[in-house]
Amino acid sequence: MNELVFLFAVHNHQPVGNFGHVVKDAFEDCYRPLLEGLAGHPGFRFALHFSGPLWEYMEKNERTCWDLVKELSGRGQVELLSGGFYEPILSIIPEEDRVGQVRMMNDYLRENFGQAPRGLWLTERIWEPHLPKSLAAAGIEYTLLDEEHFHYAGVRDLATTYVTEEEGQSLRLFPIDKKLRYLVPFHDLDDIDAYLDGLRAAGGTAILGDDGEKFGVWPGTHKWVFEDGWLERFLTYVEDKGIRTMSFSEYLDARPPSGRVYLPPASYEEMMEWVLEPDDQAALKKLKAGSGPEARRFLRGGFFRDFFRKYPEANHLHKRMVMVSRGVRAARAEGDALKDLYKGQCNDPYWHGVFGGLYLPHLREAVFHHLLDAEKRTPDPPGWSSLDYDCDGRDELVYRDPVFGLLVKPSSGGALVEIDYRPWSRNLSDVLSRRSESYHRSPEAGEGEEGTGKSIHELGKKLPPGAEELTRPDWYPRFSLIDHFFHADTKAEDFRKVDYGEQGDFVDQPFSFEAAGKTLVLERRGAVWAGSSRVPITVRRTIEPGDGSLRVVIEVENLSGNSLSLRYGSEWNFLAFPHELELRGPGGAALYGGRLLFEAEGADALWSFALRTLSQSEGGFDIIHQGYCFCPVWRLALAGNAKKRLSIVLKEHHGR
Repeated sequence: MNELVFLFAVHNHQPVGNFGHVVKDAFEDCYRPLLEGLAGHPGFRFALHFSGPLWEYMEKNERTCWDLVKELSGRGQVELLSGGFYEPILSIIPEEDRVGQVRMMNDYLRENFGQAPRGLWLTERIWEPHLPKSLAAAGIEYTLLDEEHFHYAGVRDLATTYVTEEEGQSLRLFPIDKKLRYLVPFHDLDDIDAYLDGLRAAGGTAILGDDGEKFGVWPGTHKWVFEDGWLERFLTYVEDKGIRTMSFSEYLDARPPSGRVYLPPASYEEMMEWVLEPDDQAALKKLKAGSGPEARRFLRGGFFRDFFRKYPEANHLHKRMVMVSRGVRAARAEGDALKDLYKGQCNDPYWHGVFGGLYLPHLREAVFHHLLDAEKRTPDPPGWSSLDYDCDGRDELVYRDPVFGLLVKPSSGGALVEIDYRPWSRNLSDVLSRRSESYHRSPEAGEGEEGTGKSIHELGKKLPPGAEELTRPDWYPRFSLIDHFFHADTKAEDFRKVDYGEQGDFVDQPFSFEAAGKTLVLERRGAVWAGSSRVPITVRRTIEPGDGSLRVVIEVENLSGNSLSLRYGSEWNFLAFPHELELRGPGGAALYGGRLLFEAEGADALWSFALRTLSQSEGGFDIIHQGYCFCPVWRLALAGNAKKRLSIVLKEHHGR
């Protein structure tokens, strides 16, 4: 009978900025009992990856787990895997940061556990062909990838290993068995035994690497894995069946690769579906359902970077991260600046799938906080500077002083894309627009169920009451300083529901600009509808930051010779929570305990509402508060060729 070798890797991660109680519960419900269970079977060899945020938490707060890892490492039972320390998507961060993050993890594991890692856990298994060169520079010899990567390259035999290269720098690749990924730990041993017997008969190797959270954090798994005894039964089964476990490095040294492969950019199958727009997801699923296995190589989803096309907020975060990285490197900053930069590259808020990710404001806020802390350790440019930070072929404008950091996008309505309150390293504009998702569609939503035998990718989820209201999409990104011209009958509730007619052509259209010192002037000659007539007008805005305030003067000019009645609104969106907001009538509001005041001089009304989204997570659907929308509204009566000036101020307030 053929000997069956089982290679097993566990990956554990919690994001930078996650709630402390979530991390604490993950250790109690999953990480600690899993390590204890594995330690009770010394002959079971495996690989282990904790992301940097978990290592740091464990070192400080979970010394029992820390000591247990040391014990397992000392007796050679566990092989520790490297990775980007703060769990970035390696392919989307600058090369110097990519190598630096991996070396940081290598040094940490060497100094604390005496292991020099040879293998790396690739975040979300997001692969791009240039990675072997970067990983070789960091001393990495192998990684694990999903079997989908190999299907797309036409590789048939997946129960073995391969090698790839970039510019002569080689990297060994271990294909993760998708069937095993869905069997363990969700199925009984009979199902697992039948599958492994098939691998044994074929002379293959069983290769499994997956999230440790499936052993106790995911819905229903703690009871099944630990209380109902699945883990103990499984480990005993491996011993009784004579299945040989090895470290990945031992296997690498003992067995040469089965061939050289060149893999296209890919991730696991679900990720490559999540990145698609809803219509494209539906079309892909239909194609897959109607195609045979021979089509598997050719039917693939999207590319991870398409998240930056799908979600403007993810694109902004990514391009700001690259911008900060360049600034840190140019300033030759080290120490805390690099550490904050690396924390700001933590992957979770850069994308969205079955996990909350981008939709979770506390995760976005955390990475922005660290990026802004890193940026504060670099020189501030004098006045306004122009650059194409988001690589769209159009210049944006950047300003920083000790109180406010501003980023303006003239090509998109002349909007304020980012307002940073620098004393707190807080991006006040860090909100999320409402958009349609594939899981909002009723065929996607089944009855929620918790139990054994299903991974989170298979669990049905039921849309909550009021879902229709929460899934009404915005037609433009929720930036600030957005010019609206409303129909006279438009009400605040219509604005909230995105159920109104825009009478002007300013919201997402280009503005010209001129900067001099601290002053920035943005101007657009456009038009508004007045009845059945299209009337030319100009909107001119003057932005003047300084002395703890951000002052905006808005000038609306009637370019026709006829009188004109307008209803104008200036939309602003802030990341603020209910306890951080105090409305003060039509003239404005106090934010963040009164630390900042928002004042709209002479406004007739202040329309405001909470921005809420409906997104999916491991346990079902979440209704998430994303911030607040403010829109001071003025009624303007303009004579022919006349103009009206309006004023808005956002300023610090240190009194009571």
